[in-house]
Amino acid sequence: MNPIARISLILPLIAGALLLSSCASSYNKAFDQSAAEYSAGKVKSPEGAWEGTWTTSTNGHTGPIRAIVSEDLDKPGHYDFKYRASWNNFFSGTFNVNYAAKRRGGSYLVNGSEDLGPFGEFQHDAIITPSRFSASYKKNGGEEIGAFQMKRPAKQ
Repeated sequence: MNPIARISLILPLIAGALLLSSCASSYNKAFDQSAAEYSAGKVKSPEGAWEGTWTTSTNGHTGPIRAIVSEDLDKPGHYDFKYRASWNNFFSGTFNVNYAAKRRGGSYLVNGSEDLGPFGEFQHDAIITPSRFSASYKKNGGEEIGAFQMKRPAKQ
């Protein structure tokens, strides 16, 4: 293979790797900031940083998940959830959703759905306490296909 052909094959791989690492770096910086704000008492539950694991019951896939929760100031009672999940510690993805949260005592109940295009529509049901974030998810209105459990990150 000639050098120009090699470069044309390698260049997109390098660009993709740089883009993914940039996205991860940006998310990690925002996550650390959110964790610090929660630790300093600047935001209250359910806001702030969360981390844990997700599991899909249909195929056994699992991996780490993080979330940054912030109040939506334009929509009272709604929160922005910025998730970052990893699969096999190889591929990571970030997705953002906005769901209504109903306060029940010291907990928040969160229900919502999101159309993920070719992956279908996913429904999300969660209970968030000041120290735990437990959720289940299902696809296209069917049976539960997975869950995630998160807690507050360790103070640094």
